[in-house]
Amino acid sequence: MHGTRDRLTTMRRLNAMVALMFAMSTSVFAQDSGATLAQNEASDLGESSVIVIKVGKVYVDSDEMLTDAMIVVRGGEIESIGDAISVPEEAKVVELGDAVVTAGLIDASLSVAAFESYSGPENETECTPDLRVLDSIDLNDPLLRRLADSGVTTVYVTAEPTAVIGPQGVLLRTAGPVGERVIKPALGFKTTIGREPIYRSGRSQQPWDRVSHMTRRPTTRMGLVWMIRKALHDAQAANRSESPGSSGEGAPTDRALPYLQRALKGEIPIRIQARKQLDILSALRISSEFGFKFIIEEGTDAVRCAEALKEAGASVIYGPILAYPTGFRAGTGEVDRARYSAPLELLKSGIPMALTASDMADEGGLARQATYAIRCGLSREQALAAVTTTPAKLLGLEQGAGTLAKGRSADLVVWSGEPFEATSRPLLVLVGGKVVSDQRGEK
Repeated sequence: MHGTRDRLTTMRRLNAMVALMFAMSTSVFAQDSGATLAQNEASDLGESSVIVIKVGKVYVDSDEMLTDAMIVVRGGEIESIGDAISVPEEAKVVELGDAVVTAGLIDASLSVAAFESYSGPENETECTPDLRVLDSIDLNDPLLRRLADSGVTTVYVTAEPTAVIGPQGVLLRTAGPVGERVIKPALGFKTTIGREPIYRSGRSQQPWDRVSHMTRRPTTRMGLVWMIRKALHDAQAANRSESPGSSGEGAPTDRALPYLQRALKGEIPIRIQARKQLDILSALRISSEFGFKFIIEEGTDAVRCAEALKEAGASVIYGPILAYPTGFRAGTGEVDRARYSAPLELLKSGIPMALTASDMADEGGLARQATYAIRCGLSREQALAAVTTTPAKLLGLEQGAGTLAKGRSADLVVWSGEPFEATSRPLLVLVGGKVVSDQRGEK
């Protein structure tokens, strides 16, 4: 009892201390999107076709670092990078002293619920992999501007955990021309094992008057897992050109079935949101039964299943790291055994691990997640990998994002100091070679 209380007190103090330092050093994140946009429009770099950035340090990726280096950006791509390269005559040169450059940050599991334009989930059925998260958000949503200002250049927007099997997520750039922001309109669907499909928007009820999503949903974890197994069983049967044997309530619709079939063939990625150990173990049993690999979202207790997850070839998008939960998550009882050392323990176990801010994306959310992870054991290089190279690999972007190299898209962040220090903030953010956030203060 006292041990739990002491642990929570320590975690709350750490959370409050880091939050205060971030608030003091990154107050610019709190500006409204219009003010920041006006600042960017006034940037002296806005119309430059060739930009040369000179800084004290460049993290080419999480394993390679250059000092006193330059980056030449032309036509949206990195033309050259190094410590002894020629400067094109037509280039606009930006000298930023001891500043540090990294690849743009990537959040591989941003919750669609964080979008101001999002109006809620579709409750037609409990199995909706035929729907797309893309169709529920505004690509001009102010959240994307704030993410870009904080150094996040790419996001995978995942569905709310309200359906048993939910819509397909979307891979986006956070800035640039709206018509060019969508990288992949549909990239994998999410199934949820936990309390949300049972309790979200109110607990399931008996069908006294009429059948609705409130009377159709599973009422226990047993029912929830059965629905997942039923959907995948039907898809498996369809792949064998066999009859599923039963239909009606709990069975996937004719629209959903082709997407489930493709997922079992490995053509569509499967994500499973599971926090508690028992739910992660259920996910492992289901994946073994139907023969698919998956990515765990949130994964609070993933360290307690590390050996089994590694054997199954699963990856974990961990987070958000928090001292104590808020919102619906607080009432689930699914994060009561969270520990700050989890990211480090997962990496030591050999499990690919990315960090996410999830629905806590504002106020430098992803950078702050990396800060927390460093304070609790990760090296700076490990934390950088967890928000750049690892999510890029999980999202199939390793040839286009997550690292800085000749010929790659110029998605990068110039930091005022070492990335993820509480006193560091983004000075410049480029997406596709264009300056989308200029917070240098002096033009």
